[in-house]
Amino acid sequence: MTIQLNPEQEQVIGRAIQAGLIETADDVVEVGVETIKQRLIAHDKLSVPPAKDLVELFASSPFAGLNMDFERDQDTGREVEL
Repeated sequence: MTIQLNPEQEQVIGRAIQAGLIETADDVVEVGVETIKQRLIAHDKLSVPPAKDLVELFASSPFAGLNMDFERDQDTGREVEL
């Protein structure tokens, strides 16, 4: 595989090598692949079809099945002097 770099990309990679941030072209590819993975994960999260109703929304939640307790505090507040 051949990758064509523009002058700015070459300069950035050269600076990264001088700074000791990367050592080889494999490092550049590895960082690029990790970045693409993160973008794909974000894309997949955003491209989830909308829920049809509230029940479906909660059923597809990442918290589904955790048996979390969402009790409401019954405190009615405090009196305010005017």
